[in-house]
Amino acid sequence: MGFLIKFFLVFMAVYFLMKSFGRWLLGKRTRHSSNYGRQQSRQNKQPESQENRIIEYQKKRFESSEAEDVDFVEIKDHNR
Repeated sequence: MGFLIKFFLVFMAVYFLMKSFGRWLLGKRTRHSSNYGRQQSRQNKQPESQENRIIEYQKKRFESSEAEDVDFVEIKDHNR
């Protein structure tokens, strides 16, 4: 029984060490690639006009606003 507990503890220790080492490696890689991607997008992006920035702000504000229930009124064409 003592052997199983020791085996389990050693297995868990090795597992956590490998997991933390993997996070460390992947963390360095993702930080480097994300900074590279940001620099690429900034270089390729053309300067925005004030009007485009206002439109983008309005779109984001509209998308984040809550929906409201609205009662629609049917408008009938009297000429028909």
